[in-house]
Amino acid sequence: IMTMPGLPRVPSAEQIMLNGAGEIEGLF
Repeated sequence: IMTMPGLPRVPSAEQIMLNGAGEIEGLF
């Protein structure tokens, strides 16, 4: 996974997960 300048080194995809309601969290 490539990272973009100005973003954290950790890929955002690793922080995205579904909450109990099935909604996507971690995008923002």
